[in-house]
Amino acid sequence: MRHQITLKFIDAIARAGSIRRAAEKMAITPSALNRRLLALEEEIDAQLFERMTTGVRLSAAGELFLGHARRQVADMERIRSQIEDMKGARRGHVSFGFDANLAMESFAEAIGEYREAHPDVTFQIERIDRDATQRHLTDYRVDMACVIQPEAYPNLTTLAVAPANVVAVMEQSHELAGQPSVSFNDLLPHPLILPPSGSLRNLLEVAAHRQDYMLRPALECELPFAGHVLKSGKAIGFSANTSMDNESGLEGTTVIPINQRDLAKPNIHLVQLRGRTLSVAASRFADRLVQRFAQIAGEV
Repeated sequence: MRHQITLKFIDAIARAGSIRRAAEKMAITPSALNRRLLALEEEIDAQLFERMTTGVRLSAAGELFLGHARRQVADMERIRSQIEDMKGARRGHVSFGFDANLAMESFAEAIGEYREAHPDVTFQIERIDRDATQRHLTDYRVDMACVIQPEAYPNLTTLAVAPANVVAVMEQSHELAGQPSVSFNDLLPHPLILPPSGSLRNLLEVAAHRQDYMLRPALECELPFAGHVLKSGKAIGFSANTSMDNESGLEGTTVIPINQRDLAKPNIHLVQLRGRTLSVAASRFADRLVQRFAQIAGEV
């Protein structure tokens, strides 16, 4: 397995863009990591990284080798998971990506339930922008991802689809709190917090444009970083989730659905790389999400 460790080192250097930072993450000294890299470059007779004053950058050969390394590491993880499953150990690792505009609470319960049944399975969770979904999947950074209205890529396949709830998030003392729903016209007089980019921002702007409204954000950032502004009692943010309870995940806040005449429910897609065989652990978690999506779709 020594070769696998070297492949993981190369992946770490590529992600960090620095041998020193990669060494810190991998719990190895920079000099030892650099020796590993030099030995590999000598073995394949190619320079994998261009050395710069600010760090390192993948060479053309490095880009090619990195794809091979990530496929090899992912395949070994799949084999390990299958062997552990044969032994009844139920071990494994799942790397899961979700749209940066989705509330994590939408999936926290599913992950918690899965780990209760399989406590030896570990998880790595990454918030990703919709436009980065394809790159994360093709680079094997995540096994699967949940994304709002993803772009149609031929190398990705959709495992399940469920409607999302887009809601306005506000302090519990806000004057609109307690309303059964709100319209864009209700929101416009208040300071708005919009995501800087991504699927939710696009949905809100397109919907507002159709109503001849102009959304002018007082603050542009992801909602989890806007807690202080929300607690001012006047600002309103936005979130999307699959929860029928419409929880925002931010203490002291409440959520109000946006009137569907102004904004129709978008869909959340569970996607993975086409043709990739997932590990047993990842495959079972995907099956659990597929069932959950079917339940959500049936409740609408």
